[in-house]
Amino acid sequence: METWVAVSLTALGWLGAMLLSTLVLSRLDAKRHPLAATLRATRNLLLPLAGLVTLTVWALSVPREQVAVRVLETLLWIAAIHVGLSFVKNTALIRQEGGRYDTRFPKLLIDILRVLLVLIGAALVVKGVWGGDLGGLITAIGVSSIVLGLALQNTLDNVMAGIAVLLERPFEVGDWVQIGAITGEVIEMNWRSVRVRTRTRDLVVVPNSVIGKETLVNLSRPTAVHGEKHLIGFSYDDPPNKVKRVLMGVALATRGVLAQPAPAVRTKNYAAYSIEYEIRFFIEDFAKQQEINDEFMTKVWYAAKRANLNIPFPIQTSYEFHSELPKRADPSAAYRDALARVPVFVPLSPDELAILGHDAVREEYGRGERVVHQGEGGDSFFLIQEGTAVVSLRDDQGGEREVARLGRGEFFGEMAVLTGEPRTASVTAVDDLSVLVVHKAVFHQMLARRPALAHEMAEIVEARRQGLRAIADMRSAPADQRAAIQKGAGELVARIKRFFGL
Repeated sequence: METWVAVSLTALGWLGAMLLSTLVLSRLDAKRHPLAATLRATRNLLLPLAGLVTLTVWALSVPREQVAVRVLETLLWIAAIHVGLSFVKNTALIRQEGGRYDTRFPKLLIDILRVLLVLIGAALVVKGVWGGDLGGLITAIGVSSIVLGLALQNTLDNVMAGIAVLLERPFEVGDWVQIGAITGEVIEMNWRSVRVRTRTRDLVVVPNSVIGKETLVNLSRPTAVHGEKHLIGFSYDDPPNKVKRVLMGVALATRGVLAQPAPAVRTKNYAAYSIEYEIRFFIEDFAKQQEINDEFMTKVWYAAKRANLNIPFPIQTSYEFHSELPKRADPSAAYRDALARVPVFVPLSPDELAILGHDAVREEYGRGERVVHQGEGGDSFFLIQEGTAVVSLRDDQGGEREVARLGRGEFFGEMAVLTGEPRTASVTAVDDLSVLVVHKAVFHQMLARRPALAHEMAEIVEARRQGLRAIADMRSAPADQRAAIQKGAGELVARIKRFFGL
């Protein structure tokens, strides 16, 4: 081929490649694509050197053994290595996040790939361009590596630990981590260390060798959801279920707390000054952990005040009185008045009601607790003062069905306290339940002193069984119904006397 033809073809090919690269580059610049930097290096470095080498070796037929040609080829390889590094960085190591591009892998991996590409390119230049002996070069590098390894033991320790961390990938840039006593956000990973930015905006440089020895907690993995726990004490006088409801409401009302997974409140410990409750809730943005915890703990105080809950603390108070101490209120009068409104106890005299109120016991049941069990024996009467209870019957298949609900002022267990018969149904607290309990022993002395009381109470119980609201309704009841009540009352009196041994 004529020289002028080869030169013309080389020039035309180079001009076409330059025009095409310029056209594509303008479009990439408009999109702000990372490959724009790679294409710019190709157009400004690689294509001119490639055109010059092609012109020299192919078009002008200059021997490759000449030093000038080898220098040009070396420069071409250096440009190719530079473009290759830029291409790998801007394609395999870059990902698009929304409208912007971020680095996909840590800086340490990028540095390792750069070193490998440079070494491979250098070996190709030495062997292919200059005809060098790679064996001798490798030997020299090996000896130098041993010397450098002995001199840089600590640095190499960090580098190898960094490579291990990179391969294991326990965290990424942007994750919140806890390394020993350090908690912060990972902002960079390099050959020697990991850089962590703490909440106080300080930069902590953690050597990679330290990361390999410390316990590492990734607060952003496997998901961004993170659990928070708080231990809060409330007074022994505060019902646990009420405390749990208040804490649960505060957690769900706090900004940043997730509804799913749902918060959980548990009774943790009976401590010296309080009952301790552990509440756990979940957040999705660990960067706002302190703000969320602050809002939650602040709201707990106000919610406790509104609900009349007491958050106690160790305190000792001394009081000096120069008069008699005030007497504590006796609840027996209130108990007496409450029991006096029970139809079964209408026949009791004021003195007998006072005895009944004095010996009555107030008991508390939490939500879901079983007060009495169907089929069990009993000798106690229950009067509801606060809360709601559900009455249920057990069927043949072992399940239970609700038959009634009892509220304030209603009662159950009158047959058990009078006759000792087994419970005919189960009673369970729907919410926190307060009841007055009257036991068999309270009635024994009353019935022994006034036997007619058994008959009067039996008539009332039997009248209620027949659907009459009070014993006075017997006067207007049909004769057959009155006869049935008298007969049932007689049988009931006999059972009462047998139960009390009268």
